[in-house]
Order: sequence, then structure tokens, then C-alpha cells
Amino acid sequence: MLDFILIPLLVGIIVQAIKLIIDGIPNNFSWQHIVSDYGGMPSAHTAFVSALLVIVGIKEGFGSAAFAISFILLIIVVRDAIGFRREIGRNAALTNFIAKNTLKNKKINYLTERVGHTLPEVAAGFVIGGALAVFFYLTFLMI
Repeated sequence: MLDFILIPLLVGIIVQAIKLIIDGIPNNFSWQHIVSDYGGMPSAHTAFVSALLVIVGIKEGFGSAAFAISFILLIIVVRDAIGFRREIGRNAALTNFIAKNTLKNKKINYLTERVGHTLPEVAAGFVIGGALAVFFYLTFLMI
């Protein structure tokens, strides 16, 4: 039962580290990228849930109710990442643009514009998450 929790958590941590290397270091590195970055390549949310989906499929069966629930959860997370959260990022960019041009010389906290994911970011998260889940499952099986 521990692998249902441990493997997705490991995958999530690894994918956040990958994202930090790809996006964080070239773009003004900050440890905040690890805990508060809601966009970029690859999607850690998608990787986390796809790892859960794969582990549930392997352990419980790809025809089980648990797999079906994990699959629906994956659809919700992916839809949220490329739909709703992406629109929040676009709205933040527009809001910041308006604020910069109308509130000149005012000290304001701008909104985070990097919210949500593109389809390639989500696809990469899905593939990496699933592959890492299989790798860790086989690794833990050998121990």
C-alpha cells in the first residue's frame, strides 16, 4: 500500500526538480519555483497523477474501480492545467499590463502570470510520470 503514496510523491519531487533545472535556473533561480510554480515544462501535477494511475493499474488492475477513479482524476487535473489555470495565467498577464500602464509609479504586487500548462507540457508530464512510476515499481519490486 505504501507504493500507492510513495511512488507518486517521488515522481512529483523528481519532476519539480526537472522543472527547476529546465525553467528555474535559466530564469532567475529561486527555491520558490519548487513550491509555488504552477506552469512550465513538464507538468508536475500531470506527472503526479499519471504515476498514481499507472501504479493503481499495475497493482489493482486496469479494469478495476480504483483505476477508473484514478483515470477520472487524471482527466480533471489535465483539464484544469490546460484549461482553467491557463486562462488564469492569461488573465493575470492582462491585469498586470493594465496595472503597469495605469498605476505608474505606484508600488503594487503583480499577479503571477505563469499559471497553467500547454499541451506539450502536460504530455511530457504524463509520459515522464508514467515512465518513472514503472521504473520505481520495478525498482521497489527488486528490493
